[in-house]
Amino acid sequence: MLAAVCAALGRFLDLPLLFLPLMPAVAALPAIGRPDVRRVLGAGAAAVGGVAVLGWGAKPIPVYAALASVLAVTAVVRTAARRVRRQELRIARLGRLAQVTQAAVLPRPPESVGGVRLEARYLAATPGATVGGDICGAERTPFGVRLLIGDVSGKGLDVVATAAETLHIWRELAHHESSLAGIALRMDTSVTRIHHCEGFVTALLITVYDDGRVELLNCGHPPPLLVRGGRATWLSGLQATAPLGLMRMAGDRCPTAVVRPAPGDWLLLCTDGVAECRNPDGEFYPLAERLSSFCGHGPTAVLDALEADLTRYRDEAARDDAMLLLFRPPDGQHSQRSP
Repeated sequence: MLAAVCAALGRFLDLPLLFLPLMPAVAALPAIGRPDVRRVLGAGAAAVGGVAVLGWGAKPIPVYAALASVLAVTAVVRTAARRVRRQELRIARLGRLAQVTQAAVLPRPPESVGGVRLEARYLAATPGATVGGDICGAERTPFGVRLLIGDVSGKGLDVVATAAETLHIWRELAHHESSLAGIALRMDTSVTRIHHCEGFVTALLITVYDDGRVELLNCGHPPPLLVRGGRATWLSGLQATAPLGLMRMAGDRCPTAVVRPAPGDWLLLCTDGVAECRNPDGEFYPLAERLSSFCGHGPTAVLDALEADLTRYRDEAARDDAMLLLFRPPDGQHSQRSP
């Protein structure tokens, strides 16, 4: 359209030589927006047509120069467009590869395991990232449904490798160790032997029994929240031991707690990327309050709302990976705690 307007004005005003230099610019227009190959060729053809109209009856030298410029610009932009397209395809393949890697290395739990309903969300510290140091898992075992949420300290690819190995170790132990303390102590030993792990792993180890009881062992991790009657409160009475990899500093002490949720209760597990989330003013995210405000919806809608709210709230310059795991045990008797 621009080529036609320039050509018409040039012929109408009898100033074709003034508008001839605009034709290479017409050919370069796709470079301003998205350099699609078809658009580049279309703009080049329009520019060539404009040169033909403007150069009708003019001296051949400026016409040839304008035509050569149009062809050169079209060729350069077309080459750039093909390169951009190849990069887009490569990025798309890498994105797909990252999704496959996430599913294979750090899979998210299914919606239901052994009668326990589950919903999970992962918020990466780096936009577009799909794997990190936060882990969660759910396994149906002879001892009940075993759940795990954990956070590997540190940054970088070594953290991802440690997270994957820690999750694999937990899966094996969950099916063979009868007690949470046994799982924790053996995981502690294994974490210290991971050659690229120079830090520790905070974790919540959980067994959900068929009668609805929930046993918890806290290895230096943020405590769960109990969602009951539209109100969320931090679960009290849960003593914490040292993180995995540092339990020798606590004398291998592994205190557990048993909770018997009421019918309809949910428990929310999170990593410190949620529990210690701050806004640019340094204020902590009021997780219990916000969760209570979203409790009138289903579990999927609750976590969708929390994810969006956390994304808006947290400081972009100081954010961390964040994991949310919401689960509902099988209906049991009214809640009570015991050591």
